[in-house]
Amino acid sequence: MKKFSLISKSANIASIAIGKFDSMHLAHKAILNNLDKNGIVLLIKMPHITNGFIVPYSKRKHYIKNDIYYIDFNEINNLSGVDFLYFLKSKLPHLEYIVVGSDFKFGKNRTCNAADIQNISNFNTIIIDEMSLNGTPIHSSYIKQYILSGDISLANQLLGRFYSIEGRLIKGQGIGKEMLFPTINIHVDEYILPKDGVYASYVKIQDIFFKSITFLGNRLSIDHSFAIETHIIDKNIHNTPDTIEVFFVERIRDNMRFDNLISLKAQISSDINIARNILETQKLSQIV
Repeated sequence: MKKFSLISKSANIASIAIGKFDSMHLAHKAILNNLDKNGIVLLIKMPHITNGFIVPYSKRKHYIKNDIYYIDFNEINNLSGVDFLYFLKSKLPHLEYIVVGSDFKFGKNRTCNAADIQNISNFNTIIIDEMSLNGTPIHSSYIKQYILSGDISLANQLLGRFYSIEGRLIKGQGIGKEMLFPTINIHVDEYILPKDGVYASYVKIQDIFFKSITFLGNRLSIDHSFAIETHIIDKNIHNTPDTIEVFFVERIRDNMRFDNLISLKAQISSDINIARNILETQKLSQIV
């Protein structure tokens, strides 16, 4: 991902898609599908992200085939609509058409909308109509809400893939391996985390996907500390990289407190069986 100010004016770029592309959901993919092979993506980097990303900036290139350039919002937020389009033309002299979603706003104080692009410039415009799934609008704000509330199944439907987080491995307490079930423990920095609880999941280790079960939350039965722990189902993995990616498929239950480790182990065993059945019906093609 490169800074837009550094783009070469000699580049033969005729099309551009503009947006935040903050969750890479089905509507975002529809926008990107209208770029030609030499088209670029202009990603608007927004300030003041508080509780993480659905897709961090560094991961968005994984979902976008075209070259990505970024510009900080504060570099353009005081430009009028006309000035913003002139700015694009000055950087991309061969630009012919712009692709945006129907909710795209631009110009100081968001005074211009997607239809205004063609009205005030000589750019052709492709506007992707608002998309919905079974009556639910496909917007990042809704997806974020569903992730935080634990409705991961609906979030996945709007994303068109399984929601995932990537984290670095950290050392656990060792209780799982010795007395319960062995787990991989990760620390996550940039992502929005699903609601506390237990999830059927996949884990990606060195480009191989494994069925798993993942817990997020405070360990109420042990030390009350927060943890993200993944148990790989029916496999023993001895060598793991520094980072792994967890894909959430379906929420199984809330976080619970147990009086002893025997009761906790019995519940985890039941959770594993439920997760195994859920994952038997899922296709790996839904992951990305």
